[in-house]
Amino acid sequence: MSLVTVAPTLAAMADIYPLSREGGPKSERFTTYVALAAHGWGFSAYNPMAGPHAFEAVQQLLAIGAERLAHEAASEVAAGCAYRGDITLAVVVSAQGMWTDRLATEVQHRTVAARKAGHGLVLQWSKEPMSAADLRREAAAEAVRVMWTALHPARPTLASVLAREGLAYALAGSPFGLPADDDDRRVAEALGVLGASTDVGDIAPV
Repeated sequence: MSLVTVAPTLAAMADIYPLSREGGPKSERFTTYVALAAHGWGFSAYNPMAGPHAFEAVQQLLAIGAERLAHEAASEVAAGCAYRGDITLAVVVSAQGMWTDRLATEVQHRTVAARKAGHGLVLQWSKEPMSAADLRREAAAEAVRVMWTALHPARPTLASVLAREGLAYALAGSPFGLPADDDDRRVAEALGVLGASTDVGDIAPV
């Protein structure tokens, strides 16, 4: 039976975000964050200097019990897959800004980003509604990514990324609906040519 853990990042960031940003890297907020991030999983995905919208997102996630929901969803999908390895997740808030582009971040996370063995990040975005259904879906999908990576540790190819993401959202409940026939045809054509490629320049566009 898999041991699922969700690292408690939200309450810590709820304490950090109200701290002063004055002084930039020497500010009370940044120095407190760095000390915490050095020892805790998941904090590196946060922008510690984000504006009030990030704090509001953290508060919304705390209000819906996001870490409890993530634990439940990940535990259910791990049990359904009869997975026996450990899974450690963290619910994190990403904030679009000067250093963070949403599309690039999502593509990297779902394709060839380096993944720490047994660990995953459940990305949530500030300035968006926080719902229990969305949180559970993304936690389940991330748990599948963790399991897949443990079982298939080789550098991901285009074919393996598509297989992993297809499985992740098949088990978690896809928010995207069924693909159109033309989409299926184009993906199949891309797989026929580039399926073994490990180049992010090939994987990301598909």
